[in-house]
Amino acid sequence: MKDLLKIYRRYILTAAATGLLILFFNLTLFLVFQAVQFGYKMVPGYKGWNMEGLSAMLTLEEGTYSLSEEGCRRVDTEFAFAMLIGQEGQILWSRNLPDDIPRSYSLTDIASMSRWYLMDYPVKIWTRPDGLFVAAPPKGSLWKHGLEFNTSYIEAFPVLLLAFVLGNLFLAFILAFLFGHRFYISLKPLAKGIERLEGKEILHLPERGITASLAGRLNRASEVLFRQNQLLKKRDDARTSWIAGVSHDIRTPLSLIMGYGDSLSKSPHLSPEEQREAFSIRENSLQIKKLIADLNLASKLEYNSCPLRLKPYAPAALLRSLAAWYINSVSDSRHPLTLDIDPALESLTLTGDPDLLSRAFRNLMDNSIRHNPAGCILHIDARLLSRQVQFSFSDTGKGIPVRIVKTLYRPSTASKGEDGDNISVPHIMGLRIVKQIVEAHGGTLKFEVQKDICQTAVILLPAGDISPE
Repeated sequence: MKDLLKIYRRYILTAAATGLLILFFNLTLFLVFQAVQFGYKMVPGYKGWNMEGLSAMLTLEEGTYSLSEEGCRRVDTEFAFAMLIGQEGQILWSRNLPDDIPRSYSLTDIASMSRWYLMDYPVKIWTRPDGLFVAAPPKGSLWKHGLEFNTSYIEAFPVLLLAFVLGNLFLAFILAFLFGHRFYISLKPLAKGIERLEGKEILHLPERGITASLAGRLNRASEVLFRQNQLLKKRDDARTSWIAGVSHDIRTPLSLIMGYGDSLSKSPHLSPEEQREAFSIRENSLQIKKLIADLNLASKLEYNSCPLRLKPYAPAALLRSLAAWYINSVSDSRHPLTLDIDPALESLTLTGDPDLLSRAFRNLMDNSIRHNPAGCILHIDARLLSRQVQFSFSDTGKGIPVRIVKTLYRPSTASKGEDGDNISVPHIMGLRIVKQIVEAHGGTLKFEVQKDICQTAVILLPAGDISPE
């Protein structure tokens, strides 16, 4: 809805600015028009309907009036006719005078034509010492209308102009607000519908108004998404149920195999070679059991059916308990462990699921042991960064090939590497569980690569929930 309000505000401001620009454009156009109409006389050399200049071209020589060649040309091209009316009202001189034009004029005639028209000609008049010089543009070429303004109105014109501008701005804003509000009301159901799409609901938006087409498309899209989500959920439920069922069915015979293998490996009636084979059966059965447990956990994490049991825990204490478990249960002379904890972590706690995090840490350590049977040194380093807690797991063994790490971030190629080489399922499954657990805590899993080999796995957990103990 915040985005919709932003659109609403921007729409109103844009509409108001548009109204202001239109008003400014109209005022500018009006002033330019006025300058064109009434400012030509200020331009040097202008010879339009300049009655003073045209009248000066009519001169009296030896009792006879004559118009210069330029004057004749202008009268012939720009006017219908021209004449000079004497003080007694008689025509003293004329050029192109039509037959229907009177030859003598009274004061009333002079007053009328100076204000309005002469026989529908919009005449223009210039006063001379010997009378009135009259020139008539063609009929219909000029519109004459007498305008009168009160002096107080002219004096108040600047204030009235400002009121006119402000009134137009206010009107533009009101119209923009009304149109914007109508637009907002039309978009509001669409915005709510889009928000509800995240909840995977079927929408029933009203299909009317300017947004009818969009509302209809959203309604149909929500139905398609709902059906797709139902199919995906059914598929995921079937997959989870299948994995759980297979795990349950395998558990009993696998326990028998492990029990018999353990008994046979300790039986005095078997030869040493047979005891080693029975021990191998037991160890591989344990590996299958762990793989099934990892498969169940990976499935639950992938479909968010394994909720985190969040609680405060101390990273330093978690790593020390992990080291104690390793020394007591796993460690041997071929795989010694070193632990380095930043003193800044000693007095700090963060919130998470310590059991799942321990599972992720153990998987990394188990990978180092399983893939380095000849031996290697395991090292765990924990550091407090500015906004993160960093856990680094490394060993001096052969490391993890880069192709396996790339496969870890390509779920569609989980069984084969880039070159088509088969990848150990326990290897990739263990790392995938680590990645899923870390991401469930809002962290990231990275690998430091040297010569196409990853010797160090780095877990970065957000420090936002870290607080003094």
